[in-house]
Amino acid sequence: MTCSRLLPAFRVLCAIAWLAAAAAATAQTPAASAPAAAARTLRAEVANPVNAAQDAARAGQKEVAEAKLREAAAVPDLSMFEQAVIERGRAGVSLALGDWPQAMRSLEVVVNSNQFNGAEQLQMIELLGKVAYQEKDYLRAVSWLRRYTAEGGADPAVRDLLPQALYLADEFKPAADELEARVAADEAAGRPTPEATLRLLISCYSQLKDDAGYVRALERLAQTAPKPEYWSELLARVTKQPGFSERLWLDVYRLRLAANLLRDADEYVEFAQLALHAGYPAEALAVIDRGLSLSLLGNGKDAAAHAELRERASKAAESDSADLGRAEAAAKRAREGDALVNVGYAYVGAGHLSKGIALMEQGVAKDNLKRADEAWLHLGQALWRADRRDDAVKAFASVQGADGAAALARVWSAFVRSPASKP
Repeated sequence: MTCSRLLPAFRVLCAIAWLAAAAAATAQTPAASAPAAAARTLRAEVANPVNAAQDAARAGQKEVAEAKLREAAAVPDLSMFEQAVIERGRAGVSLALGDWPQAMRSLEVVVNSNQFNGAEQLQMIELLGKVAYQEKDYLRAVSWLRRYTAEGGADPAVRDLLPQALYLADEFKPAADELEARVAADEAAGRPTPEATLRLLISCYSQLKDDAGYVRALERLAQTAPKPEYWSELLARVTKQPGFSERLWLDVYRLRLAANLLRDADEYVEFAQLALHAGYPAEALAVIDRGLSLSLLGNGKDAAAHAELRERASKAAESDSADLGRAEAAAKRAREGDALVNVGYAYVGAGHLSKGIALMEQGVAKDNLKRADEAWLHLGQALWRADRRDDAVKAFASVQGADGAAALARVWSAFVRSPASKP
């Protein structure tokens, strides 16, 4: 995940045109009686050769351009303003001829002379930042881009160069800080952060070996630009954590299904088998039927095995449905709430969302759960399926397990808050 190193050529051409137009406009500024206006008076014997120098440079006539600049500089009794205009003309000539180092030197002289008003000064500061960036003088670019922002520059394209320049200068922590401030501003304004910004932030944290920052940024990216590869990476990072519980694999598959990440027959088969083993045959049957509808199951050499698995899931689901009433009654009598949560989730898997969620909520309300993290994790999933997203996020926030459950709940929460997630 990297950023662009290129400054669009048309922006440099626009800068050349602006410098030429600025010089011409300055040459036409009438003299005034006020001291400030008089100080900005430009004599024709200075303005004309400066403009001619820029015309010659655009025509590729380097010697003529340099001669015209010498002619302007030879005018006696040059004011500070006239000297700045000549140097600005030299910058325009250098840009037209592709002499970027000289263009930067000249522009820096002009800016430091403080002979131009706010708007003109800001345009030259902007140009300095852009040219330094183009020349890969990234620390120099950072200095001028920071000044551009400090003096009120608001062009998003220019401001975006600052964190890129910091990154390319190997200043990863300042780059991350700059990007985090932009993400925070976007969140406060309720607008999405551009994908490129988040990708650069992720790259900063990767360089810093800041795993927590990397994951936070990746979660934001997955929510803002919900592409399968982002959710896949988040889940892969969770399952590779030391001590990740095997019991959580079923919930991983549930999220992979929700995020449309299941791609082959083996994944559907393993998902169904895990659901059957956990006591959720209706869910297993739904997973198998989805695999069949996508033609991922029921084909090739394993077609018979898939049919046998479906038959087993179907019979188990039928038996489970007949027994749910008795299981519910027993769960309500139990001291712990785990049984109610499990029965409720079985109802949810069978498509009875309202009834199942009500039982699950009764279970967690008993507040004496043996598997509290699992209960809250499953309740969050059930609430999302009922399109109660805010409640689902609250449920996921209650998961605290150090066995990977909390990390998985965090990914589930990010997914639920993603606009692309559909129950």
